[in-house]
Amino acid sequence: MRIRNFKQLATSPASRAALRILEAGLDAINPEKALRALVKVHGNTLIVGGKRFPLKGKLYVVGAGKASGVMASVLEKILGNRIAQGLVIDVTARTLKRITVVKGDHPVLSERNVRTTLNIKRLADEAGIDDIVLCLISGGGSALLADPWVSLKDYQNLMHKLLRSGADIHELNTVRKHIDSIKGGRLAMHCFPATVISLLVSDVPGNDPAFIASGPTVRDTTTNRDAIRILKKYRIKDGAAAETPKDARFFRNVHNVMALDNTKAVNAMAAEARNMGLRPRIVSTKIAGEARETGVKLLNKLTGKKSVVIAAGETTVTVTGHGKGGRNQEVVLGALHLLSRMPGCALASMGTDGIDNTPAAGAIADDKTLALERKKGLRCTRALENNDSYPFFKKLGKLIITGPTGTNVSDVMVAVRF
Repeated sequence: MRIRNFKQLATSPASRAALRILEAGLDAINPEKALRALVKVHGNTLIVGGKRFPLKGKLYVVGAGKASGVMASVLEKILGNRIAQGLVIDVTARTLKRITVVKGDHPVLSERNVRTTLNIKRLADEAGIDDIVLCLISGGGSALLADPWVSLKDYQNLMHKLLRSGADIHELNTVRKHIDSIKGGRLAMHCFPATVISLLVSDVPGNDPAFIASGPTVRDTTTNRDAIRILKKYRIKDGAAAETPKDARFFRNVHNVMALDNTKAVNAMAAEARNMGLRPRIVSTKIAGEARETGVKLLNKLTGKKSVVIAAGETTVTVTGHGKGGRNQEVVLGALHLLSRMPGCALASMGTDGIDNTPAAGAIADDKTLALERKKGLRCTRALENNDSYPFFKKLGKLIITGPTGTNVSDVMVAVRF
């Protein structure tokens, strides 16, 4: 099982069902299965998503994100010694023959991330007109692949302020694109005039390639003015630095291919619910808004016994306290009072990368959790006020633990009524 503490968490029929449904979603977003279906090679022809690319020159691999290491491993199995050289930055390192997979820091940008990014740019610069650069791009790439024009400390402070203010992923990445030398299409510019094929694993609601890992190979439609507007909205004085490349010639030979997104996860979750004799409803793959309000909204959409509500996306947390937690844990924490009045119900929310800003992937609760809270001498209202969901659920034994999953297609949520 991908959820390591499944048995510990499955304390009621509704909790057990919610966990099984989450497991089905995780099983469906296996990058290896997705890449083997997408990427093939016949003789001197590379085939990606049905498109054919002649292998006339060298084949390079670069990339960043929480799925990039797994993707690199799969590509080596498919392409073997056709790969001339490769460099990828992930949250975990791995040893491959042709591609170097380096461990980077996430979610806070570090000096070693910047050093690896500089090396990726140098490798991209080597590609010529007959060469192909395969770019492996997935969620987490915005922090892992970065070379800001401002100082590292200023960049870290700016991201910290935006995250605490509740900025959503589109706002965050719009700002990132205008203060960084590789985002917003700039990686494609480094690869020019080579052919670029980007394999994308989307963690962005709506799957806009320009916002997945801040769109390093996508022609950017946002402007410096948009970035400045966002900073003003959150009363942040730091200014955006430079416009992203708009010249169409840098993108004529760029092919952005969606390898995985959260629709595969939620469809598999719904299928598993039906297999269990339940009535699933997928309400959204673009869930957004305040995390503490989201769980309540999902529970209110349950329609009776054996009903299941499934959603995916990315909520936000406007931080007012000094606690430790993640948006998925706050989704569940914010709904505990309502859940306690709904017999036979459970609610779970988790990041598909297995990392919810903490060692946990997320949290789960059922109608008995609030009573358990009282026995432990805890107060969910106090934890919510202080954005302190992680120690709260840790003491209750309600954290979902998977470890890094090697993929990332946003967060998935499920509410169940038995």
